[in-house]
Formats: sequence, C-alpha cells, structure tokens
Amino acid sequence: MVNTDLLISDSKQFIFVHIRKAAGTSMVNALQPFALAKPDGFGTRIKSRARLEWNYKKYRFRKHEDILAAKSRMPTAAFSSYFKFAFVRNPWDRLVSEYEFIRKQIDHGRHHKVMKLNSFAEFIQMQRQRRDAYQSQMLTDNKGKLLMNFVGRFENLNNDWQEICNLVNIPYQQLAHTNQTRHRDYREYYDDKSIALVADFWADEIKLFDYKF
Repeated sequence: MVNTDLLISDSKQFIFVHIRKAAGTSMVNALQPFALAKPDGFGTRIKSRARLEWNYKKYRFRKHEDILAAKSRMPTAAFSSYFKFAFVRNPWDRLVSEYEFIRKQIDHGRHHKVMKLNSFAEFIQMQRQRRDAYQSQMLTDNKGKLLMNFVGRFENLNNDWQEICNLVNIPYQQLAHTNQTRHRDYREYYDDKSIALVADFWADEIKLFDYKF
C-alpha cells in the first residue's frame, strides 16, 4: 500500500506536505512511485493512531499531516537534509474550492453538515475552527517559522511543478486534473464582511505567502 498524503522519499530525499485544494492529489499521484510505502497491518495502525510509533518508515501518517509530523519522527539529520516542499493557494479562493468540493461529494464526511449551512459565510466560520484549514500552520513550527525549502503556488502551478521535478530529480510529467472542483469566480462568493473575515483569521498565511483578495 502506498502513502496517500504526506509523502517521504528516501531514494529522492524529499518530504511533500499535501495541502487540500491546491492540486495536491495530482502531485501525490505523480510522486507516489518515489515515496515510501504506507505501512500496513492492524498493529501498525493501532500504534500509529495512538502516536506510539516513532519510526517514520513504520508510521502511518494520517490524511493531511503537517510538516511537524514528519519532523517529530525522522532523525534530525535526515529531516534537515531532505528537500521539503508544498503548494499553497490564495486562501479566499481555496475556501470556495473546498466549500464546493464538499457540497458536490455526497460521501464526504462533512457533506451533510455543509449542505445544512445557510450561506458560504457560515462555511468560513466553520473552517476558522479547523487547524488544517490554515496552510501556514501545516508548514511551520510552533513559533510560526516556515520549515519548507520550497512553497509552490497553485496560481503558478505548471511552472512551479516543473521546478520541483528538476529539484528532486524526477521525470517531469504534466499533472492530471484530479479532484478538480468547478465553480464561479471565487470573488463572486464574497461581500465586504466575508472578505474582511478571511483577511483577519487567515492573516498569517496571507502575509507569509503575500496573497491579496
């Protein structure tokens, strides 16, 4: 079984953190052949779920683990030397994409909850309570220091992906459109109040990655 989210490659010495709705699934599919296989077995699952397994080669990383999960389980020298990368997306745009994705996926764990919301603004309020809704928190340490060597942008996806392939020395292949969510221009979902709400609660990553509405 192959790991499906946070990927670690010993052969290419990279760590990839999968940010939701930033073309991550497409990249996971392209990177999987070079990544460690996902450990299987009941005992492994139990030890990993209880956070009792500290060997990164035996640990079953959960979906959308952050960079600190890799840091805590890898030898210091290996973590420091491995090339760490991720892709981010304009937070205003990313919220809309995730909102529409959940609404269209009837088997999604939060589908029914999101469908009961009265507005997109309520979804923003829901998301602000989730740690993995913040891209910056997925990629920094507890003091807010960025731990990545390269942060690509969804808005510059093809060029940044080509650069990643060169940097980790893997053959370039065009990314497939996996889990792509079609929706109106994200700016049409917002009013002044909701624009300001995102600017407030996602201020750290807006500043860190220099995004604007």
